[in-house]
Amino acid sequence: MPREERTEKATPKKREDVRKKEGMVARSADLTSAAMLLCSVLILRFWGPALFRHFAVVMERGVSAAAWAPGKEETGAALRTGIIDVMLQLAPLVLALFALALLVNALQVKLYFVPKALAFKGERINPLQGMKRLLSPRSLVEVAKNLLKVGLVGAVAYFAVKDGYVSLHAMTGAGAGELLASFMGLLFSACLKVALVMVFLGGMDYAYQRWEFEKNIRMTKQEIKEEFKQTEGDPHLRAALRQRMRQLARQRMMQRLPQATLVVTNPTHFAVALLYKRGMRAPKVIAKGADFMARRIREEAERLGIPMVEEPELARSLYRMVDLEDEIPPQLYRAVAEVLAYVMSVDRRVAERIA
Repeated sequence: MPREERTEKATPKKREDVRKKEGMVARSADLTSAAMLLCSVLILRFWGPALFRHFAVVMERGVSAAAWAPGKEETGAALRTGIIDVMLQLAPLVLALFALALLVNALQVKLYFVPKALAFKGERINPLQGMKRLLSPRSLVEVAKNLLKVGLVGAVAYFAVKDGYVSLHAMTGAGAGELLASFMGLLFSACLKVALVMVFLGGMDYAYQRWEFEKNIRMTKQEIKEEFKQTEGDPHLRAALRQRMRQLARQRMMQRLPQATLVVTNPTHFAVALLYKRGMRAPKVIAKGADFMARRIREEAERLGIPMVEEPELARSLYRMVDLEDEIPPQLYRAVAEVLAYVMSVDRRVAERIA
Protein backbone atom coordinates (compact mmCIF):
# COMPACT_ATOMS: atom_id res chain seq x y z
CA MET A 1 0.00 0.00 0.00
CA PRO A 2 1.59 3.32 -1.08
CA ARG A 3 2.49 5.72 1.69
CA GLU A 4 0.21 8.75 1.90
CA GLU A 5 1.92 12.04 1.13
CA ARG A 6 2.08 14.79 3.75
CA THR A 7 0.41 17.54 1.78
CA GLU A 8 -1.71 19.32 4.42
CA LYS A 9 -0.66 22.26 6.58
CA ALA A 10 -0.20 21.38 10.25
CA THR A 11 -3.12 22.10 12.54
CA PRO A 12 -2.72 24.35 15.63
CA LYS A 13 -2.84 21.22 17.83
CA LYS A 14 -0.02 19.59 15.85
CA ARG A 15 2.09 22.75 16.17
CA GLU A 16 1.54 22.88 19.91
CA ASP A 17 2.31 19.16 20.27
CA VAL A 18 5.65 19.32 18.44
CA ARG A 19 6.51 22.44 20.41
CA LYS A 20 5.71 20.90 23.80
CA LYS A 21 6.93 17.35 23.23
CA GLU A 22 9.90 17.82 20.92
CA GLY A 23 10.80 21.50 21.26
CA MET A 24 10.58 21.92 17.47
CA VAL A 25 10.28 25.56 16.44
CA ALA A 26 11.29 27.73 13.51
CA ARG A 27 14.27 29.65 14.85
CA SER A 28 17.45 31.15 13.40
CA ALA A 29 20.47 31.42 15.69
CA ASP A 30 22.18 33.49 12.97
CA LEU A 31 19.48 36.16 13.22
CA THR A 32 19.95 36.44 16.98
CA SER A 33 23.75 36.69 16.65
CA ALA A 34 23.48 39.27 13.87
CA ALA A 35 21.06 41.43 15.87
CA MET A 36 23.40 41.31 18.87
CA LEU A 37 26.39 42.26 16.69
CA LEU A 38 24.53 45.18 15.15
CA CYS A 39 23.41 46.37 18.57
CA SER A 40 26.99 46.09 19.91
CA VAL A 41 28.37 48.12 17.01
CA LEU A 42 25.80 50.89 17.45
CA ILE A 43 26.28 51.02 21.23
CA LEU A 44 30.07 51.19 20.92
CA ARG A 45 29.76 53.84 18.20
CA PHE A 46 27.83 56.26 20.40
CA TRP A 47 28.94 55.17 23.86
CA GLY A 48 32.38 53.82 23.04
CA PRO A 49 34.42 57.06 23.21
CA ALA A 50 33.15 57.89 26.69
CA LEU A 51 33.68 54.25 27.76
CA PHE A 52 37.28 54.20 26.48
CA ARG A 53 38.03 57.52 28.18
CA HIS A 54 36.69 56.10 31.42
CA PHE A 55 38.85 52.98 31.01
CA ALA A 56 41.90 55.17 30.46
CA VAL A 57 41.16 57.06 33.67
CA VAL A 58 40.69 53.78 35.56
CA MET A 59 43.98 52.41 34.22
CA GLU A 60 45.83 55.61 35.04
CA ARG A 61 44.37 55.61 38.54
CA GLY A 62 45.25 51.94 39.01
CA VAL A 63 48.84 52.41 37.83
CA SER A 64 49.30 55.42 40.11
CA ALA A 65 47.80 53.53 43.08
CA ALA A 66 50.06 50.54 42.41
CA ALA A 67 53.13 52.77 42.14
CA TRP A 68 52.45 54.53 45.43
CA ALA A 69 51.04 51.49 47.27
CA PRO A 70 53.23 50.51 50.22
CA GLY A 71 52.44 46.78 50.00
CA LYS A 72 50.82 43.96 48.03
CA GLU A 73 47.49 44.28 49.83
CA GLU A 74 47.07 47.92 48.78
CA THR A 75 48.06 47.03 45.22
CA GLY A 76 45.52 44.17 45.15
CA ALA A 77 42.80 46.44 46.56
CA ALA A 78 43.49 49.06 43.87
CA LEU A 79 43.36 46.34 41.19
CA ARG A 80 40.05 44.96 42.51
CA THR A 81 38.58 48.47 42.60
CA GLY A 82 39.56 49.03 38.98
CA ILE A 83 38.11 45.70 37.84
CA ILE A 84 34.82 46.34 39.65
CA ASP A 85 34.63 49.80 38.09
CA VAL A 86 35.15 48.35 34.61
CA MET A 87 32.53 45.63 35.22
CA LEU A 88 30.00 48.23 36.38
CA GLN A 89 30.61 50.23 33.22
CA LEU A 90 30.18 47.16 31.01
CA ALA A 91 27.11 45.85 32.88
CA PRO A 92 24.56 48.00 30.93
CA LEU A 93 26.04 46.78 27.63
CA VAL A 94 25.88 43.13 28.70
CA LEU A 95 22.32 43.51 30.03
CA ALA A 96 21.22 45.28 26.84
CA LEU A 97 22.63 42.45 24.69
CA PHE A 98 21.02 39.83 26.93
CA ALA A 99 17.64 41.58 26.70
CA LEU A 100 18.02 41.88 22.92
CA ALA A 101 18.75 38.14 22.60
CA LEU A 102 15.62 37.34 24.62
CA LEU A 103 13.55 39.75 22.52
CA VAL A 104 14.73 38.36 19.17
CA ASN A 105 14.09 34.79 20.31
CA ALA A 106 10.70 35.73 21.73
CA LEU A 107 9.72 37.36 18.42
CA GLN A 108 10.71 34.19 16.58
CA VAL A 109 9.31 31.44 18.78
CA LYS A 110 8.02 32.97 22.03
CA LEU A 111 9.70 32.00 25.28
CA TYR A 112 8.86 28.38 26.06
CA PHE A 113 10.78 25.94 28.24
CA VAL A 114 10.68 22.34 27.01
CA PRO A 115 12.37 19.97 29.52
CA LYS A 116 12.02 17.02 27.15
CA ALA A 117 14.22 18.76 24.57
CA LEU A 118 17.03 18.88 27.17
CA ALA A 119 16.66 15.24 28.21
CA PHE A 120 19.51 12.82 27.51
CA LYS A 121 19.17 10.86 24.27
CA GLY A 122 21.52 8.02 23.39
CA GLU A 123 21.42 8.74 19.66
CA ARG A 124 23.09 12.09 20.29
CA ILE A 125 26.35 10.33 21.22
CA ASN A 126 25.93 7.41 18.81
CA PRO A 127 28.75 7.63 16.17
CA LEU A 128 26.60 6.06 13.45
CA GLN A 129 23.75 8.46 14.09
CA GLY A 130 26.26 11.29 14.16
CA MET A 131 27.64 10.28 10.74
CA LYS A 132 24.13 10.08 9.34
CA ARG A 133 23.38 13.58 10.61
CA LEU A 134 26.71 14.84 9.25
CA LEU A 135 25.96 13.49 5.77
CA SER A 136 22.26 14.33 5.76
CA PRO A 137 20.78 16.84 3.29
CA ARG A 138 20.16 19.27 6.15
CA SER A 139 23.87 19.22 7.11
CA LEU A 140 24.88 19.83 3.49
CA VAL A 141 22.49 22.78 3.35
CA GLU A 142 24.00 24.14 6.58
CA VAL A 143 27.52 23.82 5.12
CA ALA A 144 26.43 25.66 1.97
CA LYS A 145 24.80 28.39 4.06
CA ASN A 146 27.92 28.82 6.19
CA LEU A 147 30.16 29.01 3.11
CA LEU A 148 27.85 31.61 1.60
CA LYS A 149 27.81 33.56 4.86
CA VAL A 150 31.61 33.51 5.20
CA GLY A 151 32.03 34.52 1.57
CA LEU A 152 29.62 37.45 1.71
CA VAL A 153 30.84 38.71 5.08
CA GLY A 154 34.46 38.37 3.99
CA ALA A 155 33.80 40.23 0.73
CA VAL A 156 31.98 43.07 2.50
CA ALA A 157 34.72 43.37 5.13
CA TYR A 158 37.44 43.30 2.47
CA PHE A 159 35.94 46.04 0.31
CA ALA A 160 35.10 48.17 3.36
CA VAL A 161 38.70 47.99 4.64
CA LYS A 162 40.14 48.40 1.13
CA ASP A 163 38.21 51.62 0.53
CA GLY A 164 39.18 52.95 3.96
CA TYR A 165 42.83 51.95 3.58
CA VAL A 166 43.20 54.31 0.63
CA SER A 167 41.97 57.25 2.71
CA LEU A 168 44.24 56.25 5.63
CA HIS A 169 47.25 55.97 3.33
CA ALA A 170 46.56 59.49 2.09
CA MET A 171 46.84 60.79 5.68
CA THR A 172 50.54 60.06 5.91
CA GLY A 173 52.12 62.66 8.17
CA ALA A 174 48.92 63.46 10.07
CA GLY A 175 48.86 63.54 13.87
CA ALA A 176 48.34 60.44 16.00
CA GLY A 177 44.95 61.66 17.23
CA GLU A 178 43.70 62.30 13.71
CA LEU A 179 44.98 58.92 12.51
CA LEU A 180 43.35 57.14 15.45
CA ALA A 181 40.01 58.90 14.79
CA SER A 182 40.15 57.94 11.10
CA PHE A 183 41.07 54.34 11.96
CA MET A 184 38.19 54.07 14.44
CA GLY A 185 35.82 55.53 11.86
CA LEU A 186 37.01 52.96 9.31
CA LEU A 187 36.62 50.15 11.85
CA PHE A 188 33.09 51.26 12.74
CA SER A 189 32.08 51.54 9.07
CA ALA A 190 33.40 48.07 8.29
CA CYS A 191 31.76 46.52 11.37
CA LEU A 192 28.44 48.23 10.60
CA LYS A 193 28.43 46.93 7.02
CA VAL A 194 29.30 43.42 8.21
CA ALA A 195 26.56 43.57 10.87
CA LEU A 196 23.95 44.71 8.32
CA VAL A 197 24.93 41.91 5.93
CA MET A 198 24.69 39.40 8.78
CA VAL A 199 21.24 40.71 9.73
CA PHE A 200 20.15 40.23 6.11
CA LEU A 201 21.57 36.71 6.06
CA GLY A 202 19.94 35.99 9.43
CA GLY A 203 16.57 37.09 8.03
CA MET A 204 17.05 34.82 5.02
CA ASP A 205 18.05 31.96 7.34
CA TYR A 206 14.94 32.50 9.47
CA ALA A 207 12.76 32.40 6.34
CA TYR A 208 14.43 29.12 5.32
CA GLN A 209 14.09 27.65 8.83
CA ARG A 210 10.40 28.53 8.86
CA TRP A 211 9.87 26.99 5.43
CA GLU A 212 11.68 23.80 6.48
CA PHE A 213 9.77 23.68 9.78
CA GLU A 214 6.41 23.97 7.98
CA LYS A 215 7.51 21.24 5.57
CA ASN A 216 8.56 18.87 8.37
CA ILE A 217 5.33 19.18 10.34
CA ARG A 218 2.96 18.70 7.40
CA MET A 219 0.23 16.15 7.95
CA THR A 220 -1.58 13.60 5.85
CA LYS A 221 -5.32 13.87 5.33
CA GLN A 222 -5.78 10.73 7.43
CA GLU A 223 -3.83 12.30 10.33
CA ILE A 224 -6.08 15.35 10.21
CA LYS A 225 -9.15 13.11 10.31
CA GLU A 226 -7.76 11.16 13.27
CA GLU A 227 -6.92 14.37 15.13
CA PHE A 228 -10.42 15.69 14.47
CA LYS A 229 -11.88 12.51 15.92
CA GLN A 230 -9.70 12.82 19.02
CA THR A 231 -10.47 16.49 19.63
CA GLU A 232 -14.05 16.74 18.44
CA GLY A 233 -15.13 13.14 18.89
CA ASP A 234 -16.30 10.49 16.45
CA PRO A 235 -18.93 12.03 14.09
CA HIS A 236 -21.13 8.96 14.47
CA LEU A 237 -20.89 9.15 18.24
CA ARG A 238 -21.68 12.87 18.26
CA ALA A 239 -24.69 12.26 15.98
CA ALA A 240 -25.91 9.52 18.33
CA LEU A 241 -25.48 11.83 21.33
CA ARG A 242 -27.45 14.58 19.61
CA GLN A 243 -30.19 12.11 18.77
CA ARG A 244 -30.30 10.93 22.38
CA MET A 245 -30.46 14.50 23.65
CA ARG A 246 -33.36 15.24 21.32
CA GLN A 247 -35.18 12.16 22.58
CA LEU A 248 -34.70 13.21 26.19
CA ALA A 249 -35.90 16.72 25.38
CA ARG A 250 -39.02 15.30 23.74
CA GLN A 251 -39.67 13.05 26.73
CA ARG A 252 -39.42 15.98 29.15
CA MET A 253 -41.66 18.02 26.87
CA MET A 254 -44.33 15.31 26.73
CA GLN A 255 -44.12 14.91 30.51
CA ARG A 256 -44.96 18.62 30.82
CA LEU A 257 -47.87 18.43 28.37
CA PRO A 258 -50.55 17.39 30.97
CA GLN A 259 -50.05 20.78 32.64
CA ALA A 260 -51.00 22.67 29.45
CA THR A 261 -53.96 25.03 29.46
CA LEU A 262 -54.63 24.66 25.74
CA VAL A 263 -52.95 23.62 22.46
CA VAL A 264 -52.81 25.90 19.41
CA THR A 265 -52.58 23.98 16.10
CA ASN A 266 -51.92 24.67 12.44
CA PRO A 267 -54.00 22.29 12.25
CA THR A 268 -51.62 19.58 10.89
CA HIS A 269 -48.09 20.91 10.58
CA PHE A 270 -47.60 22.72 13.94
CA ALA A 271 -48.84 22.29 17.49
CA VAL A 272 -47.92 24.51 20.48
CA ALA A 273 -49.00 23.82 24.06
CA LEU A 274 -49.46 26.90 26.30
CA LEU A 275 -49.51 27.06 30.09
CA TYR A 276 -51.24 29.94 31.85
CA LYS A 277 -52.12 30.29 35.51
CA ARG A 278 -53.68 33.24 37.25
CA GLY A 279 -50.86 35.48 38.50
CA MET A 280 -48.45 34.67 35.66
CA ARG A 281 -47.18 37.66 33.72
CA ALA A 282 -47.77 35.94 30.35
CA PRO A 283 -48.54 32.45 28.99
CA LYS A 284 -45.56 30.12 28.56
CA VAL A 285 -44.79 27.57 25.82
CA ILE A 286 -44.22 24.16 27.46
CA ALA A 287 -44.39 21.93 24.37
CA LYS A 288 -44.19 22.43 20.62
CA GLY A 289 -43.57 20.37 17.53
CA ALA A 290 -43.83 20.17 13.76
CA ASP A 291 -45.25 17.38 11.60
CA PHE A 292 -44.65 14.09 13.50
CA MET A 293 -44.23 15.77 16.88
CA ALA A 294 -47.23 18.00 16.19
CA ARG A 295 -49.35 14.89 15.62
CA ARG A 296 -48.04 13.34 18.86
CA ILE A 297 -48.89 16.50 20.79
CA ARG A 298 -52.41 16.60 19.33
CA GLU A 299 -52.99 12.92 20.09
CA GLU A 300 -51.77 13.28 23.66
CA ALA A 301 -53.80 16.47 24.17
CA GLU A 302 -56.92 14.73 22.88
CA ARG A 303 -56.29 11.79 25.23
CA LEU A 304 -55.83 14.14 28.19
CA GLY A 305 -58.84 16.27 27.30
CA ILE A 306 -56.81 19.45 26.76
CA PRO A 307 -58.68 21.97 24.56
CA MET A 308 -57.24 22.48 21.07
CA VAL A 309 -57.76 25.58 18.91
CA GLU A 310 -56.99 25.80 15.20
CA GLU A 311 -55.21 29.13 14.61
CA PRO A 312 -52.69 28.48 11.80
CA GLU A 313 -51.01 31.89 11.81
CA LEU A 314 -50.73 32.03 15.61
CA ALA A 315 -49.44 28.44 15.78
CA ARG A 316 -46.69 29.20 13.23
CA SER A 317 -45.70 32.40 15.08
CA LEU A 318 -45.55 30.67 18.45
CA TYR A 319 -43.51 27.77 17.04
CA ARG A 320 -40.93 30.02 15.35
CA MET A 321 -40.71 32.88 17.85
CA VAL A 322 -40.87 31.21 21.28
CA ASP A 323 -38.49 28.64 22.76
CA LEU A 324 -39.58 25.97 25.19
CA GLU A 325 -40.23 27.24 28.73
CA ASP A 326 -40.20 30.87 27.51
CA GLU A 327 -43.02 33.37 27.85
CA ILE A 328 -44.75 34.57 24.71
CA PRO A 329 -43.55 37.96 23.39
CA PRO A 330 -45.70 41.11 23.86
CA GLN A 331 -46.67 41.24 20.18
CA LEU A 332 -48.58 37.96 20.62
CA TYR A 333 -50.38 38.95 23.86
CA ARG A 334 -53.57 40.07 22.14
CA ALA A 335 -53.90 37.05 19.83
CA VAL A 336 -53.30 34.58 22.68
CA ALA A 337 -55.67 36.50 25.00
CA GLU A 338 -58.44 36.28 22.41
CA VAL A 339 -57.87 32.51 22.05
CA LEU A 340 -57.91 32.05 25.85
CA ALA A 341 -61.09 34.09 26.19
CA TYR A 342 -62.80 32.07 23.47
CA VAL A 343 -61.75 28.71 24.98
CA MET A 344 -62.88 29.79 28.46
CA SER A 345 -66.26 30.77 27.07
CA VAL A 346 -66.89 27.35 25.54
CA ASP A 347 -65.12 25.11 28.09
CA ARG A 348 -65.44 25.67 31.83
CA ARG A 349 -62.52 23.30 32.48
CA VAL A 350 -60.13 25.91 31.04
CA ALA A 351 -61.22 28.42 33.68
CA GLU A 352 -60.57 25.78 36.33
CA ARG A 353 -57.08 25.13 34.92
CA ILE A 354 -56.25 28.83 34.99
CA ALA A 355 -57.54 29.46 38.53
